Amino acid sequence: MREIALDNPTFWSSIEFTGGHSSYDEVSERLRRSKDAPLDLVVSRLDTRADAEMMIQLLYPHVRRWRSLVLEVWETAVADTVMEALVDAAPLLEHLSVSGFCTAPADLFHGQAPVLKSLVVRGVPLVWESTLFYNLSSLYVHSSNWTSPALLDKWQNIKRLTIRADPMQPLVMHFQGPKISLPELECLELNGVTEEDIVRLLSFAEMPNLSQLLFTHIKDSPNQVVDSIFPLLNVRHLRLHATEMCQDNLLNVLRKVRNLETISFEDSSPIPAFIGELSLTDCTIDWVCPKLSTFQVVAFEKDNAQRAYDDTDIIAALRVMMQKRRRLQRMTTRMCVFEGERNDKTRHAAPWGEERIYKSEKRITVDS
Repeated sequence: MREIALDNPTFWSSIEFTGGHSSYDEVSERLRRSKDAPLDLVVSRLDTRADAEMMIQLLYPHVRRWRSLVLEVWETAVADTVMEALVDAAPLLEHLSVSGFCTAPADLFHGQAPVLKSLVVRGVPLVWESTLFYNLSSLYVHSSNWTSPALLDKWQNIKRLTIRADPMQPLVMHFQGPKISLPELECLELNGVTEEDIVRLLSFAEMPNLSQLLFTHIKDSPNQVVDSIFPLLNVRHLRLHATEMCQDNLLNVLRKVRNLETISFEDSSPIPAFIGELSLTDCTIDWVCPKLSTFQVVAFEKDNAQRAYDDTDIIAALRVMMQKRRRLQRMTTRMCVFEGERNDKTRHAAPWGEERIYKSEKRITVDS
């Protein structure tokens, strides 16, 4: 069996290259034994131009076999060398992840990666007008040079979109041209984006099939309250992480998610006051979240002022809401508490489907 495995080209097709820490002979041998099999590559720790040139010499002649590439190059001069070399077509490339810093926007593969479905960009400026993005179904972008949401109109196949920013890499969107539609988008994460850009994006792009929405906003002073948000009728799950959004803007978002079933406040601002808005009588067209049945609170044991977390007022507010919402038979509240205070690692939300470890968890069910 061992001989059969060693003779199988796919056994050798996963290759990790770590610059001077890799053996030139070992990588060369794996490439030889993989024959014509598609390659899955991880390239990291390229600290010098010599490392970059070795990587290009070894791996780049096989670019037509690349199926996935995870590339991390944080030295700017080294990243420039690598990005400038990636110009030939990659006809089998399905997944690409690039992280690092380079001087000029990179036109990777000159846009010739026709089966590319998943792209992760951290830091690297790209030529966003490239055809590289046209067939993507998943895009994660954390790059300050992505500023034009109008480009999304050309990326009609995207189902999952994450836009991330932070104080070290601030992002300012420029909304130009007519409003657009993202017909296939199912999951949207706006992580660390300003409040103004969040509500403007939801007013700029129609997303008829969106079912999951998450936003973490960096604190800003919005210039305006936006009430022209497109309806989000398929959104069932909404996560608000570390948000102190203006209540008027937040309510304008919630009035558009008429079929929302689950809302999650993760280390967010005054929740009881918000629940009070949900407790308004249902005799008005502005009845907020009429189908809401699960209310999740994710908090920290202490806030940054060392005040202990107390869920008593949240539970009391939920009971009032249940009494006023006659059509709602049951409300489930999940309280998850982290140990200690919020820090840089938890400043951004965990990805969908991934939960962080909590110190304690409590489920409360309130019947009408």
